[in-house]
Amino acid sequence: MIFLFNLIFKIGDDSFNVFGDFTLRGFVFSVYFMGYWLSIWYIADFFGQKIIAWQKVSSKHTHFHTVLLFTFHFCFGFIAAFLANYIYRSGDVYLFHMNEAWKDVTVFNPELTMSLLLIYMMVFSFDTYYSSSIRINEDKLQLEKLKRENTLAQYLNLKSQIEPHFLFNSLSVLSSVIHSDANLASEFTIRLSRILRYMIEKNEHILVPLKDEISFVDNYLFLIQTRFQKGINFKNSLDKKIISSSYVPPASLQMLIENAVKHNKFTKREPLEIILENDKENLIVRNNLNIREDIENSTELGLDNLKERFKQFTSGPVGIEKTASQFTVSLPILTKLHYERFNI
Repeated sequence: MIFLFNLIFKIGDDSFNVFGDFTLRGFVFSVYFMGYWLSIWYIADFFGQKIIAWQKVSSKHTHFHTVLLFTFHFCFGFIAAFLANYIYRSGDVYLFHMNEAWKDVTVFNPELTMSLLLIYMMVFSFDTYYSSSIRINEDKLQLEKLKRENTLAQYLNLKSQIEPHFLFNSLSVLSSVIHSDANLASEFTIRLSRILRYMIEKNEHILVPLKDEISFVDNYLFLIQTRFQKGINFKNSLDKKIISSSYVPPASLQMLIENAVKHNKFTKREPLEIILENDKENLIVRNNLNIREDIENSTELGLDNLKERFKQFTSGPVGIEKTASQFTVSLPILTKLHYERFNI
């Protein structure tokens, strides 16, 4: 490998009389510049990753970032090539006393400088292509895993919404109000149909707009609150900006609210308090705790599924905090960039 690297320098160096000769001089410079170019590449990669990270933060101006990345590597590669040539020339003169060999060669030495720049850009192009291929394959694998997780989520949610117990309770409530309050019965029927339509249509998507999920939650809560009347209080304190710009896996918020209703006992005097709010990085669903004694041990399958789905989009974890009086789940805020990357 050192011998091959030695030949690279000889391509643009007229001071070598025998092209294939493997000398101490060639060996020293080859070893030295192998270390030099490795250092150069690590530095270039560091700043290149900064530009790529900048591009990931903003979904706009992707062409600008691509041009900026290429321009940076071209300029950086040119400077690195010129410095390599200059250090090579100076070392050759002072260490090996090769003044005569360099007297007719300019300081710029275009043959060697441009050869090194060409090699640098070839390596950069190959690395960019290779890295892009890896990212594309990783995205495909993540997408396939996400589809499997989403399929499980569809099953869990459809099972929850369409299972006989849910439909029986909903129809039972409907039958009790249909004679006493025709308007309420009509609204109840409309909301129930919207719930079923959402579960069938939106579960085909990997992410949905947060505003659509909140509408779904409102419809779900209407049915639950009609059944339990004043036993459940819900407060939506989300920022309007967050609502209009964020995305969530379908039925994720509804599942958390459903869990709160399922696992807690509540009355008009001691209602279940559910709060939906946000901080800078998370959507937060919080409810007071009054655990039912007759509830079966939870498998936490829904929460585990939710964690796995969010893991495909962000390194930010799904936070779960349980105290003696409160249960809190924090979901990382997902943006349009996540939606455009994964939704098909």
